[in-house]
Amino acid sequence: MSVLRPEESSMPVEDIVFLYRLVPGQAHLSYGLHCALLAGVPIDVVKRAAVVLDAIGNSQHVERLSNENIEAQDQQYKNALDKMLAFDARNGDLDQFFQEIFPAS
Repeated sequence: MSVLRPEESSMPVEDIVFLYRLVPGQAHLSYGLHCALLAGVPIDVVKRAAVVLDAIGNSQHVERLSNENIEAQDQQYKNALDKMLAFDARNGDLDQFFQEIFPAS
């Protein structure tokens, strides 16, 4: 990939202008994380992307992020699935079932 360095008077030094050609396949090196930072992507997202890229590059498993919100949502999904599996589709009260699955906020 070629990089065109902008004239000092026209653009700040931290800006990058890429001249590139897209070809099929995987890129070995990329400025994607740097470009994401320049585009205003939150630093936490860029750091996570760096961890994922490193794991993939080393053929390692990418661990899922875990926090209370994700765990609570996972539990809601599991509870909804349990209710769906237990529901009697032939004789059950469908309105009550939907109220249990999708409670009013």
